[in-house]
Amino acid sequence: MKIYPIILFTVATFSLLSDVYAGVVLPEQANQIAGIRTGADFDWSSTNIVNNKAYFESESNFFDSDTLKRNDYVYDSTNHGFLNAKKLVLNFDKKGKTRRQVTNMANAGIALYNQFGSTHNYSLNAADTVTGMGADTGNGNEKFEIFGGSTGSNMEVSLQFRGKSDSEKNGSHDFYGGHSDNTVIGHSPLVSNVVRLHGMGIQAATSDGRVKTNPFALEATYTQEDYDATYSQDEYIELINGCLFLGWLNPALDGDPTTITGADRWVHAVQGNYDNMPDNANRHDEHGVIGSAIIGSLQNYIDGTATSIQGLTKAAGEIRVGDHGGDPNGNTVWAVIDHNSDFAVIPEPSTYALIGGVICLATVLLRRRK
Repeated sequence: MKIYPIILFTVATFSLLSDVYAGVVLPEQANQIAGIRTGADFDWSSTNIVNNKAYFESESNFFDSDTLKRNDYVYDSTNHGFLNAKKLVLNFDKKGKTRRQVTNMANAGIALYNQFGSTHNYSLNAADTVTGMGADTGNGNEKFEIFGGSTGSNMEVSLQFRGKSDSEKNGSHDFYGGHSDNTVIGHSPLVSNVVRLHGMGIQAATSDGRVKTNPFALEATYTQEDYDATYSQDEYIELINGCLFLGWLNPALDGDPTTITGADRWVHAVQGNYDNMPDNANRHDEHGVIGSAIIGSLQNYIDGTATSIQGLTKAAGEIRVGDHGGDPNGNTVWAVIDHNSDFAVIPEPSTYALIGGVICLATVLLRRRK
């Protein structure tokens, strides 16, 4: 394993164009703040990958999500106050909770996206914390672990696991990074197995199937063998180009959030967030993320003051909804999220990231570890 400096890369992108397809009822490009569309003006049931595939294939309808075209994105409190809306001081008291051991990982086969193994339950009371929940999957050092604050109410939290489907093991990209879409759900390969997290909700499900939770950090550890099997570039390169991250399976892309089909897609976990994230259709593409990965462990991030947004800070010990990153030395990725969902570790093969010789601006946070 190579040793790298802990670095915050503050490269993100937001240029929004206005192309739409004539003769089709599509969302309006409305409610824009400095290039970020913040309005909830999108209805997956009427415009989705199944019935209007061409709309999603045109980047002109969304943020400029191409890594090769990213520009610096600097926080402006006047225009971007919503990005600073939700922070939380972590409570590290596990209150006796320990990670569970997965003994029967369900086989997803070709497309059994809803077939999970046995349920691991946590019964939490109002004075408990969510910190300490998680599981070791039995696949080498692979594990998932949750860190957060107090529950505030009684909760029955469940964790279930499944293996990768055949399409999710390989992914479907052409040489230039485009999605072939013959197996949409497998457009990027998965590194890890899949965890389904339910029961942390504080509100009813929204129309796209998401359930809001209090903020928490989810950290996933993957095996080097599984990562190498994806034929991706070095983890450091993948992270700085936004091509290695904690993923969320968005079930609404086919127009029906109640089921998971091959027309749904794995995207970045923070794209499912309610706070500090625009409510729009950019949730179809893994690069439609505000902010850049923090290169370092979750603990490095918690102890520091940097966020994923250039020009925005937090207090030491806090987490900010929407921050994300990974540690190439520790084989971990993490994200601060506020929704129940299916999660997994995702790399995107970096022919996409490396074409054109991408150069990222960086601020060194910590020196090379001895």
